[in-house]
Formats: sequence, C-alpha cells, structure tokens
Amino acid sequence: MEKASIGRRTGAGRALLLVLAALALVAALVGQARNPLVSGAERYAATVAASAGGVYLTLRSLNAFLSTAQEVEVGGSMVVSGTAQPLKALEPVDDTIERVAAMVFVVMVATGILSVAMGPAAAVGFVMLAAAAGVAALGRQGAMRLIAWRLGLYGAVLALALPGAFLAASALSDRMTDAAMTRHQAVLAEITAQVEPAIAQPEDSASLWGRMAELRDGMERYTTMAGNLYERADDLVASLIGILSVFVFRLLVLPALILGGVLVGVRAMSAALAGR
Repeated sequence: MEKASIGRRTGAGRALLLVLAALALVAALVGQARNPLVSGAERYAATVAASAGGVYLTLRSLNAFLSTAQEVEVGGSMVVSGTAQPLKALEPVDDTIERVAAMVFVVMVATGILSVAMGPAAAVGFVMLAAAAGVAALGRQGAMRLIAWRLGLYGAVLALALPGAFLAASALSDRMTDAAMTRHQAVLAEITAQVEPAIAQPEDSASLWGRMAELRDGMERYTTMAGNLYERADDLVASLIGILSVFVFRLLVLPALILGGVLVGVRAMSAALAGR
C-alpha cells in the first residue's frame, strides 16, 4: 500500500509538471501582450528612451550653434590685414557636448532595443521553463534534476526576474533620481534658452546700409550669446554629466542591482534546500 501511495504521489507530481509545462508554453506563445511584467518593463524602457531623445535633440542643436559660432571671423587692418576667429575657444565645450550627445544617443538606442526585446526574451524564458518542467517530469535522476533546475533558473530569470527588475526600477527610479534630474535639466534649459536661432536674413527691401547694420547687430548678438555660453561652460558640462549619469542609473545600474539581489536570493535558497 505504501508503494501504491508513493506511485500515486509520483504520478500526480508528473502530471502537475506537465500542466506547468503546458501553461508556460501558452504564456510563451500568446501571453506576452497581456503579461503585466513585460508590458510594464517595456513602458519603462520606452519612457527612458523618449526622455533621452529629447535631451539628445537639445544637445545636437547646441552643438550646431557652437560649431557655427566658431566660424565667426573678425577682420582687422591696424598693422597687418587678416582675420581671426575669437570664438574658437568654444571648441573644447563643443567637443564635450558632442561626446555627451553621442553617449546619450547610445542610451536612447539601448533603451529602444530593450523595449523591443523584452517580450521575445520573456517568451524564450517561458519556453525554458516549459522545457525544465518537461525534463523534471520525465526523469528524477541526478543529472536530469540538475538540467531541469538550471533550465528553470535561467528561464525564470528571462521570463520573470528580468522584466520584474525593470518594473521595480520604474517604481523606484523616479523617487531616487527626480531631484537630481530636475536640477540638471533646469540648468540645461536655462543655458540653452540663451541660444536663439541663427541670425535672420535681412529683407530684400532694406538698403545696403540697413543690411550691413542688421548683419553687424546680428553678429554681435551671436557673439554675445556664445560668450555667455562659454562663461557657464562649467555648469553646462556638470549638468550634462549629471543627466547622463541619471540615464545610466535608470537603465543599467538600478535594474542590475535589483536583478542581482534576486539572483543572490535564489542561489541562497537553492543552497539551503540542497543542504537539507
């Protein structure tokens, strides 16, 4: 009777594992659009990508302004004739902005890839969970159990832990970084507000002297804006580095910390169960 009872429990366990395998396959095939973990993680990645895109456009506009400002020439003929480009001193600031813009672009692309890849990665994870349940149902030898455990662990990471980490990051990141992001974006907006569009062309009906006066006034205004920007270069660079750091923290550091904590907990639980 005891053997019959053990056999019934074994059969029930195998049936449960097969049901779990079937459910995991169903989740892999049709459940991604309705999976709250995946949809929440995708929304979070898309939000970070949109925010990075806005900052990238601002930086590229600022980069274009500085590149044009460096080409402004001032002529002179007191001793020798020639021209000079006094705003070439802006070149280091321009190069820094260009490099930061390139890194922000990488963040934007990476978040876009994550928002697209989160669903397929979770589907692969559910397939691995189904395979783990199937292997566990077919055999209970040591090697089969090890294979099933590893498949199930990696499948759970892809299907549950990875999107769950991004979903948890979406709930925590705003509270942890909003103050810094708002402060740095305010500095960036204040500085870039001084940068107006390129000098407007004078109207055809203006006289020659009127055109020359408008051009001179426009160049003076252009030079003044570039000079003001140079004076606040330290604040600008610090704010750009701060914004980039917030993006990296939201996209990589915080989800990695959460995912690492989950993996450490799973390994500790696995070791405790194996020690029993």
